[in-house]
This record gives sequence, structure tokens and C-alpha cells, in this order.
Amino acid sequence: MSSTGLNFSALTPSNGALQSLSELLFSKVLGEERLAQVFNVIFGAEHGKKVGFIGEFGLVGKAAQGCEPTYNNSQIETSEKTWDLGEWGVYEKICYHDLIGTLAQVAMRRGSKIADLTGTEYIDDIVYPRLELAIYKMLMRFAWFGDKNADNVADGGIITNGVDPEFFSVTDGFWKRFFAIASADSMRRVNIAANAEATFAAQKSAILENGVASGILDNLIMGASADLRQGENQVIFVTQSLKDALSRDIRNNNKGSELQWRAIFDGITESQYDGIRLVAMPLWDSIIQAYESTGTAWNKPHRAVYTTTNNLLVGIDNYTDFAELNVFFDEKSELNLLKSKGALGTLVAQDNMVQVAY
Repeated sequence: MSSTGLNFSALTPSNGALQSLSELLFSKVLGEERLAQVFNVIFGAEHGKKVGFIGEFGLVGKAAQGCEPTYNNSQIETSEKTWDLGEWGVYEKICYHDLIGTLAQVAMRRGSKIADLTGTEYIDDIVYPRLELAIYKMLMRFAWFGDKNADNVADGGIITNGVDPEFFSVTDGFWKRFFAIASADSMRRVNIAANAEATFAAQKSAILENGVASGILDNLIMGASADLRQGENQVIFVTQSLKDALSRDIRNNNKGSELQWRAIFDGITESQYDGIRLVAMPLWDSIIQAYESTGTAWNKPHRAVYTTTNNLLVGIDNYTDFAELNVFFDEKSELNLLKSKGALGTLVAQDNMVQVAY
């Protein structure tokens, strides 16, 4: 039986260095407290519930009319969309027998209680926090790349063959919504020719050609709606590949000073371009390269979207947190079970506040 948990194949139980599980070092992943820097999290969202958005007044103000003026009935612009939440579930199991002879054995109970790992250092300090953080990373995958109609390349979809499409089909994410916006209004899209290249190598080299990356960003900004150009909390999100190409393009062509990038949290960096906050999202590259590949080329590996953080809404059904992780021991099967469930969905508040490049 193969269990969820730490992969001990590269660890020696008695190597003279690791005496305790707590001595292991971990790689950091995304946490909920950081999500607000990339989109607007709405707790307590309900599937099928309508969400109203308030815009601006219409035209007001005319030449003065003296006594007994005529009063206008200008209205505030409004719009409405509906939450479409998809239910997700995480179900993992751990069998104590898989841990015998590994480093985790020092944290196990003895005798008749050996199978019960709840409350041990292995569950509490190793598995639980790592799985909890993996669930938050799952949120990012669904929020950006979710597609209720996800399918493998062999079946006409974009998901890499051999990857289960159900890892993406919980809900429609922002990229599916961005593609729909650009399809409905071609003015909302900037084409990235490098994406159409037939091989990984050609896709990489084409984006590095002189003037390509900076041209994409310039066209993205200039093509945006006037409403977006005046919006609060403007941001341009780009793939790491486009960030690297842009930095190189600016440096090689002496277009002002080099971009100054600042780390905001694990792997995600930000700078300024033409006075607009610019955020590089290497998580996008990781997902595209691992899960959206034909085997010879990636699906749109270079991407950017110009919008506002307030315009991107992620709805969570819970009222206080994204996920509650339950850990319990089943006496009959002698398995340690980890379970979490919830529902989430995405909304783009105003389509005209999006300008996308792919």
C-alpha cells in the first residue's frame, strides 16, 4: 500500500545527522494571508447567488438655469453576475506500516496503538501543515487555471496527456474567463506571436527577440479601456518567461534604467512599468509547463493580463477560512485519514477592466 505523506526513499533513518523529524527543512508555498495581493477573496460566497456591482454616475452638470431649474434623473451604473462555485475535496490516507523502518518510526506509538498516528509529531508537524499549505496552492491552481470542461490533449483539450483533468475541472478560473472576454471583444486582446511556435525551444527564443517583450507590454497598456487606465489598484500580471524577456529587452536596448524587482512572497516579484504595478507569476509557468503541454510545445506559455486586483474575485463558501483539514484514525481499517472539503468560484467583476495578452 502506498500512503500519503513524506517520501522517505532519499532519507536514511540513522544517518547520524537527522535525529528528529522536526530537523527536516521545508520549501515554502503560498499561504492564504498572501492571496489578497493578487485577487479579492470573498468569504461566504453562495453558489447561484447574484453579485451586484456599482459603477459611476452618468453625466451630471449643465449650464445654470436660474430659478426653478429642471432636475435630471441620472443613475448610477450597475451590473450583476452570478457565483458558480464548484465543490472540491481532498482525501488522503496513511498506513502506519509504510512508516516502519523510516525516519518517521521514532514518532510512532508502540504496542496496540502503533497504527494510530494522530497526535504524533509525524502528523502534527510534518504532514498536516504541508497538506494544509498544499490545499492553499490548490486554490491558486483552480483560481487561475480551472476549467469545468478540462480535457487531455488526446481528447481535444489542453491538459497534458496522463494528467487527470479532474485536477482542473472544479470551476472555471480566471484564464478561461480572460479568453472568453477576448473572444467576445477582440479589442481586449494583444497577440503574442511566440506562443504559436511549434516547439518548446522556438517558443522560448521567439519571446527573446529584440523589442518583442516591451512591445507586448506597451500594446497591452495602450490598448486598455479608458476606465481601466483610470482604475484604482491597477496591476499587470505576467508569466516569469515574459518578465525575463522584458528585463532583457529593456537592458539590451537602453530603454531607461533596468527594472527593479522586489520579492513580495515566495517566488512572486513586483516592479513598475510605465507607472503601473508589474507582478511576475512563476506559478503560472510551472502549471503551464507541467500540465498544459502537447509534448512538443506548451499552451500559450507567455501571458499577461492588465486589470485591477479588485476586479478579480475568488468566492469561498466558508465564512472564516479557505479550508478546514480534519485528521482522524479509523479503527476498523487502521488507516489514518485526512479530509478537507469546500467550494470555490471566480468572477471578473467588469469585463472592460481587463486587457489580456497571449
